[in-house]
Amino acid sequence: MSEIGDRWRGKVIFDRVNLSNGWVLLKTENHKSTRDFKVRTVKSLSPRRSYTPRHAHFAIDFYGKLCSDRRKALNVLRAIIEVWRNNNVEQSLIKYSGLTQGLPGYALEYILYALNWILEQEDINFAGRPSAKQQELDAICAKQDVVAPAARRGSQLAISVFCDIANGTHPVEALLKANLDVQPRRRR
Repeated sequence: MSEIGDRWRGKVIFDRVNLSNGWVLLKTENHKSTRDFKVRTVKSLSPRRSYTPRHAHFAIDFYGKLCSDRRKALNVLRAIIEVWRNNNVEQSLIKYSGLTQGLPGYALEYILYALNWILEQEDINFAGRPSAKQQELDAICAKQDVVAPAARRGSQLAISVFCDIANGTHPVEALLKANLDVQPRRRR
């Protein structure tokens, strides 16, 4: 497997995390800005199988967890929020693994490590939003007692999707309301 500084599919690897299930998360170069990066999930080396995890993947997974066991799923949300507030991923895993055990879908380890980078990427590429939209996001998050740290306004949009789903909104509606796509539209 490629190491930090090597290339994965033509992109320089900035960081990597080896997950306990054998998957590898990569942070590779991207082009939106000088600090931008892309998150890749490598599921297999032979044959090479990888994909770019998106907000929608985790939103749908979270909804499935809520349908299975609301109490445990809300602990997943709390773990995500803690990591978003710059808590160490390992500490959050220790705190929440037992409280979320047995839920279907993605493992908490994958969710926290992937979202940690995805949310960081959203903050790097954030260029601002209208005040009415910001107030809407604040109101959605407030229903789950979540307040966005000032430096995390870019990633608050994604966090608001999770909060909206926890508030009872269907994930498709929550994603549409946030104007998030599973696959970003190609630019011409």
